[in-house]
Amino acid sequence: MKIKKNILKIGIFFLIYILVSAHSPWGQYLAYRAQHLLVMSTREDVPTYPFSKILVEAINEVLPEASARPARARTFKRVQSLFSTNQMPLVLLSKENAKALVKGEGPFKKYGSANALVVYFFDDLVLLAQPKFPNRFAWLLTNAIQEAESKLPGATSPFEVEKIIEIHPGTLMFLNNEKIPELK
Repeated sequence: MKIKKNILKIGIFFLIYILVSAHSPWGQYLAYRAQHLLVMSTREDVPTYPFSKILVEAINEVLPEASARPARARTFKRVQSLFSTNQMPLVLLSKENAKALVKGEGPFKKYGSANALVVYFFDDLVLLAQPKFPNRFAWLLTNAIQEAESKLPGATSPFEVEKIIEIHPGTLMFLNNEKIPELK
């Protein structure tokens, strides 16, 4: 009996040691985010995740070098945190939740507002980008969306929708037939 207790103690100590000394996966997350264009959605805004999968598939057909991937946050709190700290460059939300994110209202009231710019609309959904999202990337993304419009239900240019949030400058450059901006 004493041997079993000692073996159990050693096992528990060994497990705790492994857990405490393990390396953080933070570096892997940063590398993954650098390699892929991530489109964040949330479980709490139900239609966003299924549509984000359709959206990234369409983007990857036109712009495979983007290596777009859907990313789903559990809660609005996590969306606000990841987006407002520039950890996620894009977020897909319903129009009402997009407005709430920018104003810090509704489901985002407890967490504060976040700066965001419109890239494109899809019926009741809106794709938002970080203000720091490079104009060149927004231009390329808008181009890819327009080329794949037939595969994206409800795809609508920001010019054709009531202005609810400012449009990303790179998107404006594309929609105004300006040449692709340089990467700064």
